[in-house]
Amino acid sequence: MKALVVTGKLAYPIVREVTKKYDNVDVKVLNYPVAALMSIRYILENLKNIDKKYDVIILPGLVNGDVKIIEDTLGIKTFKGTENAWDIPLVFDALDKGIPLSTIDPADEIISRIKEKNIDSYEEKIINNAQIAFDLGVRIPLYPPPFRIFLEMDPKWGCDKIREEIQRTRNFVDVFVIGFPVGHNDNEEVRRKLNIAIDEGVIVGIDAESPSELIYGIKNGAKFVFNLNEINIDKLTEAKKEAAFIVAPFNVENRGDITINLVKKAKNLGYDMLIADPVLSPPLEGLVDSLFEYRKVRKLLPDIPLLMGILNVSELIDADSHGVNALMTSIAGEIGISNLLVMEKGKTKWSSWETKTASKLVGISMVQRKPPKDIGIDLLILKDKKKIEERVNIEKAEVAEYSPPDMDSAGFAKIFKLEDKIGVEFYGKKKISIIGNDGLAIGRKLVKEIDLTPQHALYIGYELAKAEIAMNLDKNYIQDSPLFKKLYVERRNE
Repeated sequence: MKALVVTGKLAYPIVREVTKKYDNVDVKVLNYPVAALMSIRYILENLKNIDKKYDVIILPGLVNGDVKIIEDTLGIKTFKGTENAWDIPLVFDALDKGIPLSTIDPADEIISRIKEKNIDSYEEKIINNAQIAFDLGVRIPLYPPPFRIFLEMDPKWGCDKIREEIQRTRNFVDVFVIGFPVGHNDNEEVRRKLNIAIDEGVIVGIDAESPSELIYGIKNGAKFVFNLNEINIDKLTEAKKEAAFIVAPFNVENRGDITINLVKKAKNLGYDMLIADPVLSPPLEGLVDSLFEYRKVRKLLPDIPLLMGILNVSELIDADSHGVNALMTSIAGEIGISNLLVMEKGKTKWSSWETKTASKLVGISMVQRKPPKDIGIDLLILKDKKKIEERVNIEKAEVAEYSPPDMDSAGFAKIFKLEDKIGVEFYGKKKISIIGNDGLAIGRKLVKEIDLTPQHALYIGYELAKAEIAMNLDKNYIQDSPLFKKLYVERRNE
């Protein structure tokens, strides 16, 4: 199949790059800067004199209108390609597999299905090509991809909570770090907490101030030690061959240089497995400068894997954590940091899942050498990439204004949300409690049991829908209160 790809001047370098491996593909660049702004008539006029040897013509996905007129005029099959020029190879994959493309819509929706199938092959390629620094039950990459996720457990958690959190997050975490507060001195508690995690079959790290507790933790199964620093480096040598040590400076000044010197000293002392962490600063408190320190360490210690505590950013900015974790994972990938430390607490709950997803997104993007966009994985939870335009006639629609509710003589309802369930308790002539995870099913069962007024049934259904959304997003739910802030409210009459 001989194909012609049409593009504009700005996208031409990308199109040329992604098509150069195809012997049967030609590229025609039109004298227009932005392909999306070219009219179909303009394209047709510039294609009238092309050789008829082509079997198919691929136009930019963002061209406006139906490109069937080009096919009808030239007698050559013509389709819209993808919106992103980097995805053009997937158009050829679709054509080779006989997947029909459109003359009206961009190929992205069709391509997305192909991308989903390609994700597994890319992940397998990442695993097979990974350069591994060492293996302690989890293979630690020298450079990403892949990434490894470390989860720092709250030192205040007891054994039951530790077990619960491991069971909840084990599919997203590579190493669980059991922490102990400054001044802690209780080897028996160290043993109990580590055993909880080890009995769950996961890889465990220990974070403690006390060198004796760190050594005791290693003897009791901890594979990773947080942190090797200026104060304890000479006190932990008896365990230098038995675990991996995260090297992180105690002093806050010149952290990159201190980290580099600590790693060199640790090597001279015979420490075998090291991970460098010059420590990430919080936003507005040196974040950018600390990233330069990571750059320096990465450059001067090319044979040592790095770790970045992205929790220092996600915990210390009041923004939804999934976007923050995705951005920090991208930054880590660009610098060459393969290990990411997160925490799950309050608004950063599910950070391990978010970062694991981000690591796949960024890892595959690094292999494809393109921005982490349009690869079949995303963290778009609260926003959509594209707006769906509803085509309805609203000229005769009536405006709904606030109307106070009428009381239902049958009784009243309390809607509630538990950890993974929602429910309704109805009080009145008949009392009933219903629980489940499907608001529609709960509502249907309730209206079969209670003779509700239509207005009351509508209200309960509305609140059950809110509760179900809150459950799915792990948000708080309060009956009769808004579930989300509005993105923007235009102020009028001020």
